Amino acid sequence: MHKLWDIPVLACRALLLCLFTCLFLCDARAAGTAGMRALPDGVSVFEDPTSALTVSQVAARLGHPEDGFLPATKERLNPGFSRSAWWLHVIVANRDDSARSLVLVLKDPRIESAEFYVFQNGKWTVDGVFPPASAAAKAARPRYPLLDLSLKPHDEFPVLVRFASRKPMRLQPAVVTWATWHADEVRAALWDAVLLGGFLALTWCALLIGLFSRSATFLLLAMVSLGTAVYEGGIRGYLRTFLLPSAPEWAARGETMAVYFAIACFILFVLRISNGEKIRIPVRGAYLTIFALEWVGMAGAAFGDLHVFVRFCAGLNVAFGLLNICLALLLARRRTPTGRLMLVTVVFSLFNYVIRTLDGHDALPPALLWLHSDIVPNPVIAIIGLATNLVVLAAWIHHVGRQRNEAKRHLEDQQRTEQERLRAEVAKRTLELNDALHQAQVNVRQKVEILGYVSHDLRAPLSTINGYAKLLLEGATRHQARHIQFIDRSIRYQLALIDELLEFTKAELQPLDLDPEELDLPTFLDDIGGFAVALCAQQSNQFACRALTPLPRTVIIDGTRLQQVLLNLLSNASKFTRDGQVTLSVEAHEEAGEYHLGIEVADTGIGFDAGRKTGLFQAFREVHPTDGGTGLGLFIADRIIRSMGGTLRVSSLPGAGSSFSFTIAVRTVGAMFVPPSHVDRPAAPVDAASATTIRVPGGPSRPDFAALDRLAGFARSGRLTDIEQWIDVQSANPDYMDFLKEVRRRTDALDFHAIDKLVEVLKARAAAHATVEDSGS
Repeated sequence: MHKLWDIPVLACRALLLCLFTCLFLCDARAAGTAGMRALPDGVSVFEDPTSALTVSQVAARLGHPEDGFLPATKERLNPGFSRSAWWLHVIVANRDDSARSLVLVLKDPRIESAEFYVFQNGKWTVDGVFPPASAAAKAARPRYPLLDLSLKPHDEFPVLVRFASRKPMRLQPAVVTWATWHADEVRAALWDAVLLGGFLALTWCALLIGLFSRSATFLLLAMVSLGTAVYEGGIRGYLRTFLLPSAPEWAARGETMAVYFAIACFILFVLRISNGEKIRIPVRGAYLTIFALEWVGMAGAAFGDLHVFVRFCAGLNVAFGLLNICLALLLARRRTPTGRLMLVTVVFSLFNYVIRTLDGHDALPPALLWLHSDIVPNPVIAIIGLATNLVVLAAWIHHVGRQRNEAKRHLEDQQRTEQERLRAEVAKRTLELNDALHQAQVNVRQKVEILGYVSHDLRAPLSTINGYAKLLLEGATRHQARHIQFIDRSIRYQLALIDELLEFTKAELQPLDLDPEELDLPTFLDDIGGFAVALCAQQSNQFACRALTPLPRTVIIDGTRLQQVLLNLLSNASKFTRDGQVTLSVEAHEEAGEYHLGIEVADTGIGFDAGRKTGLFQAFREVHPTDGGTGLGLFIADRIIRSMGGTLRVSSLPGAGSSFSFTIAVRTVGAMFVPPSHVDRPAAPVDAASATTIRVPGGPSRPDFAALDRLAGFARSGRLTDIEQWIDVQSANPDYMDFLKEVRRRTDALDFHAIDKLVEVLKARAAAHATVEDSGS
């Protein structure tokens, strides 16, 4: 990132190098073609403390050194801060043999006002004012006071100049030719262009970096550079000449305000860096005090006495310089990178301030005399300040870029450490979950084993009891035989339940084994059709078996498992269909040298939304919750079909029935096929009442509807013990004997469906009888 930020700084450096090259070439050319520079003759200076003397009163003092004009010396030409009006007497002479156009200039852009008086026709008259008031003069835009003179050969021309300023003045009066003056202005313009352009470019770079990086530090550096650029343009006269030509008062005040603003922003820059980098500045209180005074001085320069606040600015800058010296000495002991960088910043700013001060007092040491320039103000010293700001900006860009790289590396290290920690934590948790899953599987297996052991051990005593019951039945009386038969039925019922538990434990403890053997397919389908007819009779459904293609007579397959699948599918189809149709479709076709047997069980029942039934083939998941359902039918069927190499598919819509189909590969024995007509079983109405003849006993005596509903509920749930207890309770009423005999006969045959139908017929007959009685009455 910091490499990207170095691009603006490198561009500024390249621009400065090019400008310096052009500058020195043009400066050398101008110096060679400037021509002769003539110093004024008889220069003398007079101070008017009242600022109220007229030109006649001042001219009367000429020739009276004791209370009038004094010879111009270096000290007298540099009055510094003064509220007085100053008068300069200059004799402009042309000692050539030809007429010449000369320019009298006061090279000090800080002069706020000047009036040029020439002696003509025996009196002093105004020949020029600064700043010019007319539009034509304004168009010339001089940066400092000047007077254009045309002299004849060997002619002398006395001039009186009145000037004043609220800022420190440093006069350099000179009489030069127009060519020389123009060459000096070109040189000054080139130097000033480099200086001001550099500051503005520096401001723009710092501003862009601050905006893109969202860093207030670089924005403060941009403000420091901008304030310095305004100040440099003001002391060189460009602020009054170009930016505010119609408001000279604000041009004079803006120069001083820019100084206050730049120093205040620099103090904010130092304080912000110290806060952001956690650096304790020992003289923080003094910095805050000077910062507050800078804003007071800025307000005073804008609206108060400019003379006072210009002098206040100079004194405050001296205090600020001394404070920077103390801060530099304290920071020299710091060993942190930011502390060293702040030391560099303070040292460069202090060096710039010292060089400016020495140059302002013409006190540059011999080793630095190469910094001196005849251009006023000295642009070389100002460019050193520009280079100082550039160095500070480049140093901070490099520092921030290095900080960001270090932060990025630190963040990457933290991310790698966190990733390693998370990876180890995930591995640990995965291992713990695998151990927990293994332990859960072991626990489940142990429970299933215990269930198998208990079921197996229960079978032996029950078989023994059943054997003794048969022995007792051989010599039992008729009354005893009836009770022994109850015992026998209960034992057989319990043995059937135990067989189911053993089959379940066997399936859970061992993989699903297949035992393929030869199977007569038409006979197998006929047996399945017989079972299906009985299942469909319970809900008054029709059953049909269709062969869609000729079928091989003998195939190699596990018939027991296939029967288990078909009975589960047919049972579900008949359970969720009432007064409808259940169809078993079979087809066979040859593919890749083997036969594929396709079977489909379809019904016209209530159906369901197959797209929303997720986990349809999972254990204990019911399509429709019903009494007595376990949700294992489809799970078992899908498991068997998968072991045979097939896939159980489902298609269903609510109210439009369901279809379950699968295709499995089988081997055939021989080449004998049976036509579809030998397998088809056409649909025929099947009624539960007709399939099982129900004899309704005569007579109106029967239990009440509530007792009959309880009996029907026990029958539908297959609760044999509860049915027998119900019969014993109702036997207390001799009027129910015929009805109870029929119920007992059906119970002995375990025909629970017939009991349910018997209750329905009785309730319908009672309702019809009640309707006839109501109509007769």
